[in-house]
Amino acid sequence: MTKQTDGGVGVDLSWSGQGFSAKFQSRFLSAVDRLLGRKVDQVDLDGERKLALHQALTNSQLTLVSAATKALEEEIRNNPEFAKRVLSVVGRAERQGNNIEACLVLAIEDLQNHSPAKSEPADAPEALDAELLNRWEQYASGATSEVVREKWGRVLSSEIRDPGTFSLKILRIIDELDQKTALLFQRVCELKMGSWIPQLTAIAEFSKSELSELEQAELILNTETPGSVTFGIMKDGDGTPWWAMNSGPLGIVVRQFPKPTIISNDRFSFDPIRSRDGNLNLNVFQFSKVGSALAGILHQDEQVGFRRLVDVICLNDDGAAKFVRIGEAGHFVADADMDDEKSATHTE
Repeated sequence: MTKQTDGGVGVDLSWSGQGFSAKFQSRFLSAVDRLLGRKVDQVDLDGERKLALHQALTNSQLTLVSAATKALEEEIRNNPEFAKRVLSVVGRAERQGNNIEACLVLAIEDLQNHSPAKSEPADAPEALDAELLNRWEQYASGATSEVVREKWGRVLSSEIRDPGTFSLKILRIIDELDQKTALLFQRVCELKMGSWIPQLTAIAEFSKSELSELEQAELILNTETPGSVTFGIMKDGDGTPWWAMNSGPLGIVVRQFPKPTIISNDRFSFDPIRSRDGNLNLNVFQFSKVGSALAGILHQDEQVGFRRLVDVICLNDDGAAKFVRIGEAGHFVADADMDDEKSATHTE
């Protein structure tokens, strides 16, 4: 997506969010214009809208550059040390510009691969917050590795999709996040189900110190006192009730009879998964605001989290739970790779 132009490295786009909301396109184009210091020319060719981004050095800028050059030439001739400093500054600015452009290219690719919702609130902004964009530019300018560039590219694409996802504080925490903690958080996000992580799978995969590390990094909340979610109920084709939970089309059903051995029956228990008054409760670790924003740029496949919870519940108790896909009218179908397909009806 990059090419060499007379003014340096440019970016050619054949995609600008066509087909999505006007405000989305406005945020996208204004961010490109602001970050690259380019002007955006829109050319209609054979009925297709294409964008060409190029250096926007105005006549005024060229005049200033020419005048400054003459003054610098004299100073450089008389002061070799000054010449070295000038070259250093110019070189650093060029490297920073290339880093920003590389992050923007990755942001555009992410927007192409993970399109935004076609509808958004009427009060959605037409441009990104200027202060936030300035701070993003500072961080992106130092992104020399592909991994870091991809991180900041996804931060920008996420903010364009859903303005307000990130704040200056969240950007700062993401920037300060060390690689070890970042990789740990990425592994934890593989267990994600909706906006939380089951305590049952988290403690099976991670040590207490690792979970505490994520809490100290302000990525997850209250590992000592987790939250709790309650399953609903579905009946299968034979009329047998199952505890059920889903996130969109993905879900899990847990056998009621006989009750899985991993489920605590103690009325006053706070075990990771427990039954009380006919309900099934599951302890969960909530993401912080920073964790939610960061988890959103990872594009994790949530069925991994559901499948892992099924594995833990079924440990030493085959058939105690199933990964399912939720169909229309509340029907579910058990995953064919785990069990014979059965249709069921949602009753509560």
